[in-house]
Amino acid sequence: MSSIIIYGAGCQGQSLLRLLKNRPDLPVVHCFLDSHPGKQGRILEGYPVHAPDYLLGLDPQGFSILVAVGAYYPVVRRLLEGLSLKEGLHFHDASQHPLGYTDINPAFADLLDQVRPHTLLSDDRLALLYQFALQTRALPGDAAEVGVYKGGTALLIASALEETGKQLHLFDTFSGLPEADPATDLHRQGDFADTCLDRVGTLLAGFPGTRLYPGIFPGTVPAGWEEKRFGFVHVDVDIYQSALDCCAFFFPRLTPGGRMIFDDYGFLSCPGIRRALDEYFSFDPARILYLPTGQALVGNN
Repeated sequence: MSSIIIYGAGCQGQSLLRLLKNRPDLPVVHCFLDSHPGKQGRILEGYPVHAPDYLLGLDPQGFSILVAVGAYYPVVRRLLEGLSLKEGLHFHDASQHPLGYTDINPAFADLLDQVRPHTLLSDDRLALLYQFALQTRALPGDAAEVGVYKGGTALLIASALEETGKQLHLFDTFSGLPEADPATDLHRQGDFADTCLDRVGTLLAGFPGTRLYPGIFPGTVPAGWEEKRFGFVHVDVDIYQSALDCCAFFFPRLTPGGRMIFDDYGFLSCPGIRRALDEYFSFDPARILYLPTGQALVGNN
């Protein structure tokens, strides 16, 4: 059985060592490697720390290198390849990465399987959208989505808010994007027309609290909504004017603690979304929280 060599004598390498010690089925750890001269020659938790050229005196078939250096992995990869070692055969990226939401909440994986065929959003965006919707379950006010497309994210939100008594109001042309401004938007009128009102209705049939409003928002808002309040709003409209209309309509009606999630804020394919939010919230730019998924969160503090 080959030995394990840990490349990286910093915090990540030490954490990896402790994880390996809890796995008696794995090969024993032989030593650490590190490129930093200040770490070489030390004994770390009972194991020596060598310079990378220590590998030149070893048989490559007798060890497996686990590289735990985080963002520096590309640098170490080039160094090890310079020693005629092959990624996937002699060394592997063993940097720690956070668990996915499905690892934290396995039941969410089943919901994702139902949602994926009906949305263009990535799993990480769907996971954040679901969690933010969950956080508003106890808030007063209904929920809404503008930009329903094939109904995947509506299904996700409806599932998160199930049994709360909230209504989920769903606005979409169900015939593709409305007229766009070519000076601001890259999308054009009619994009995303491969949807169907009846199919979305069938998808959401198990959620009697959903309401569908076909047409161009906000022209399809029912009469008498002057006092209507919302605890959660998802906006996925792709173009400037629609995003601006959503800000103007929903933000003043957001309950304390309520949340609006805007898709595509950080995507170059939808420049109008960022322009609309930055313009509307110019009175308080810090109100826009940019998420690493490219979404933007706006709350009513």
